[in-house]
Order: sequence, then structure tokens, then C-alpha cells
Amino acid sequence: MVGPYRRNVSLSESKPFSHDSESYESLYRGESAFPGAPAPDAIPWDIRQAQPRLMELEALGAISGQVLDAGCGLGDNAIYLAGRGYPVTGFDSSPTAIEQARNRASDAGVQVRFDVADATELTGFERRFDTVVDSALYHCLNDDDRRAYAAAVHRATRPGARWFIYCFSGANINGVTAPMEAVPEAGIRDTLAEAGWRIDFLGPTTFVGNTSGFSGSFGKLPKAVLLQMPPRQAEQMRLASQRMATILPLIDDARIHLPCNVVHATRVSNKLDQHTS
Repeated sequence: MVGPYRRNVSLSESKPFSHDSESYESLYRGESAFPGAPAPDAIPWDIRQAQPRLMELEALGAISGQVLDAGCGLGDNAIYLAGRGYPVTGFDSSPTAIEQARNRASDAGVQVRFDVADATELTGFERRFDTVVDSALYHCLNDDDRRAYAAAVHRATRPGARWFIYCFSGANINGVTAPMEAVPEAGIRDTLAEAGWRIDFLGPTTFVGNTSGFSGSFGKLPKAVLLQMPPRQAEQMRLASQRMATILPLIDDARIHLPCNVVHATRVSNKLDQHTS
């Protein structure tokens, strides 16, 4: 899970806070994502296995052909699919994440192509993939980057390709809320339709996180960072942090279920296809 942003916002600038590639790169190096904040105890989405909902998709026959793992992070989803016999490419904006993903694939004895890439461009990936899996990348993007990303995935796929997206929702799972603002369903529908995707299903599911990533320093951001966050985003993080502090001591398997929506979409023709056909 990582954003494709190409620019870091200085805390001294009076501009809104946003996630950027440097923040995620710092997390993968075991450092703080924000200047002045403590380093995390763990990466919240690193559960050292594929996401269970992805494993279910594969078991039900939803994965086919050449697979792209978008925002692959440490590579566990890609590694699982490669172990099941699929040709898989994973990309992330973090060089450290890609290096660690390659090491994990080597340890697992599977072949996966891992690349550093910008999700909003996907240069060199044109018309290669039949299935795309997005396990918590989409919600890291702002509206403009989501539109660019949806268009880039369309360019990277073949006619009839399937795209499976998991992104945070506003739901509540036994008191647990997402640590980031939900992605509005209407926004998902509009963005994908504009880029040439037909949504076949959009509904609730869960994303499994590592409890260690939500303890210790989680939510303890410098005041300067909090002041640059949109008020709703800062409040969302504050509430999530409070609930995690109450709930995590009750969990004994180091796994926490976070509220998400899952999107199943099919690639259809768009204006660019019509111009190039």
C-alpha cells in the first residue's frame, strides 16, 4: 500500500497535508513517515501473507492471465499468486519495499517481476495484463491521482481485463474504523466509468492489518502535521487511534480487520481505444 506522489510537502509550507512517496519510503525503512514523529512499531499492512480476501478471490476463479499487483508493498499478494501458478508483476513507488519484496519472493522460491513505478503513469506497462489487484492503494490517492491511476490501469490492461480494488470505507467493524477517510462510493463509480471501467460489484469487506502497526506511536503525530491535515482527516486518525488503544489489548492473534469496500470492475472500451483501434 503506497501512494505514487512525486512531491513532498514541507511542514513549513502553508499547504494541505497529503501522503507522498517519501512518507511510505520512510515507513519501509523503519523510520517515521513524518518529521518529528516517532518511528512505527511495524508497518500496519504487513501481515506476512496474502490478504485473505485475495486468497478467496483466487480460490473462486476470479484471477486469470497476466496479473498486476498495484501498490504491491512488500509483495505478499504477488508472491501468493505466483505460488499458485500465475505470471505476476508487482509495482510500488518505494524502492525499499521493492527490494524487500524481491527478497521475500526469493525466500519463497517463486518468480515475480517487481518494479518501481508511478501508479498514475504506468509507463512501459501498456496492454499487458488480464487481472489487476489493488490491495489498499486506491484510498492513498487524491481525486486527481485516482483519475490518472484509473486511466493508467486501463492503458496497462487488455480488453475484458478485471480490476479488483480494496479501499477504506466509512463502516465500523466491531468498533474499529479506518485510519483514513473513506473513499465515497459515488466517487469510485464516477472515476472508473470515466476511465473505461464497468463496475460489476461494489460492496463491503475487510482488510487485515498488523496490530503492531497500530500500537505504540500510531496516531502520535506532531502538531505541525496535524494542523496541515484536513480537519476531517485529522479527526479520523484521532478517533481510530483512540479505538485502537481500547481494542488492541483484547486481540491475541496480531490481526485486526479494517472496514473496506471491494470493487470488481471490467475493462470496456473508452475514447482512447476508439482512437487507436
